[in-house]
Amino acid sequence: MERYVIGVDGGASKTAAVIMNERGEEVGRGVSGSSNYHQVGLECTKYALAIAIYDAETQANVKRSQIAAATFALAGAGRPADARLLESLRAEMLSGMPGQVVTDALAALVGGTGTRCGMVLIAGTGMIAYGENDAGEQARAGGWGHLLDHGSGYDLGQEALRAAAFASDGLNLGTSLDAKILKFLKLGRTSDLINWVYAPDRSPADIASLAPIVLEAAEAHDLAATDIVVRAAEALAGAVTAAARRLGLGERPFPLVLAGGLLQTNHFYRRVTAQAVRTRLPHARPILPQADAAVGAALLALETLGHPLKSSTEVSASASAAWSSEQRNVLTEDLDLLSTLEIVGLMHLEDERAVTAVRPNLPAIAQAVDAIASRMRQGGRLIYVGAGTSGRLGALDASECPPTFGTSPDQVISLMAGGEQAFTRAQEGAEDDRSAGQKDIVKLEVGPLDSIVGIAASGRTPYVAGALTEARQRGALTVALICNLPAPLAQMADHVIAPLVGPEILAGSTRLKAGTAQKLILNMLSTGTMVRLGKTYSNLMVDVSQHNVKLQNRARRIVAQASGISEEEAAEALARSDGDVKTAIVTVLLACTPEEAQKRLSLAGGDVRTAVSDKRV
Repeated sequence: MERYVIGVDGGASKTAAVIMNERGEEVGRGVSGSSNYHQVGLECTKYALAIAIYDAETQANVKRSQIAAATFALAGAGRPADARLLESLRAEMLSGMPGQVVTDALAALVGGTGTRCGMVLIAGTGMIAYGENDAGEQARAGGWGHLLDHGSGYDLGQEALRAAAFASDGLNLGTSLDAKILKFLKLGRTSDLINWVYAPDRSPADIASLAPIVLEAAEAHDLAATDIVVRAAEALAGAVTAAARRLGLGERPFPLVLAGGLLQTNHFYRRVTAQAVRTRLPHARPILPQADAAVGAALLALETLGHPLKSSTEVSASASAAWSSEQRNVLTEDLDLLSTLEIVGLMHLEDERAVTAVRPNLPAIAQAVDAIASRMRQGGRLIYVGAGTSGRLGALDASECPPTFGTSPDQVISLMAGGEQAFTRAQEGAEDDRSAGQKDIVKLEVGPLDSIVGIAASGRTPYVAGALTEARQRGALTVALICNLPAPLAQMADHVIAPLVGPEILAGSTRLKAGTAQKLILNMLSTGTMVRLGKTYSNLMVDVSQHNVKLQNRARRIVAQASGISEEEAAEALARSDGDVKTAIVTVLLACTPEEAQKRLSLAGGDVRTAVSDKRV
């Protein structure tokens, strides 16, 4: 007698059951409602499972006695307590039948690729990113439920309702979402949303049903909707990245199954999400599932009968693909057809993405600041190296340190591919000269106390590579500030800071998002370093230069604010201290002479905080 297996996929939206023979052929299928017991309760879950299984058995014309094993892939089964409860339910429903309960994400991965190895990203009413590696290790991110997950249908719907409410209050730019939502829900005015949202029987699926409206509006360049979709896609990509890194995936191509109602049915959301993922994980290969999670559950049931899954899935290396900052942006493929407001609105949203891309790098930035400050405290220099926009940003930051922090011109230096003329006139070919970068480092007599920050959006500019290589050979600290990974410069530096901003609105124009992120980080590097060097007291620039009337007035305000005195009294303190802001502050705070203040500052290494608070000074 031929044996069969049952595979069940139960989630928030629906439940699907598949009957499969031992040759891996689907012979019957049944569908019913939600079996997420957190949402519908255990009895409704049991009922939905029973209906789906019965319908599958009926279509397959298979008796229960012919079924040799069953796998239930159910939402929530990844949590131990839930898994035990659901296993008891399975055992009760299919008494005496061998089986297992697994997470619905595992079944989606197996159905999607035919193997356990790889990753799956599910975005429907809820969301989860799940993966396994060759060693059988598992990792997940998301799956916290509709109130906590980002990037799900519920999340999109909730954000759309919030955007409609804000628009009604006049708190943001106009949006078409309010009108579209009211039409979909057959409501008369925005205030009617209150009764609809807070109705006692309102379900997560009801909120999630608004997601297609958001996606449609975003594809039509509604700014509020696009903002929602971009943030949701970034959240999904972040979940994939977190799980993939725990599994050690990303060094070579791996399959990423894009599953769930939103990603499978909406081409636009799928493309935006895939772009966000590939920005972080260039080796990810997003694919649509070969089969659904119910088939995956059935394959897992066959595995328990001794029918192994495939060992791996072939994925294309496609190594020739351009790095992310050179690729085309999904959101702006019809840029020249947009209204001016839509153009600047999209630029604004992409700038927000640049700011967000800095956040994961904060620990690396902090480590670089401490390392740079340690060397500069011993007399070392901070040297920026770059080409094009990156070089000009380095020059800008370096040029602002003397007036802001009172540094000497040779303490913070910039090197530019093509020399000084490249600051105002593009010298594009100069960036390809690796030897020029090496020679410029040699000319500066770089040594172990110096810190070299190589700035290159692509992460592969030859001029910068030459400079970092030579600097490292000389024992200097090296920092790579890049916007793509993997990248050659990342292999040449002691510290890697990589805000992954993704494709620009103009393909390859890294003066935009990449430049914005680089400028933000350069601000952090120089300002953080100067704070550590005692160039500030509280949030005041106590080493400020006084070369014009504006700066002289600023010096008086700084002394007054730091000391709690009037500006007239601050002017007198500055006069007694030969115009030195630090000395003037210490004389007032400690009621001492300028000579005593200068002595304390000398012992404190120029740090006002230490000079006025450390009794050992």
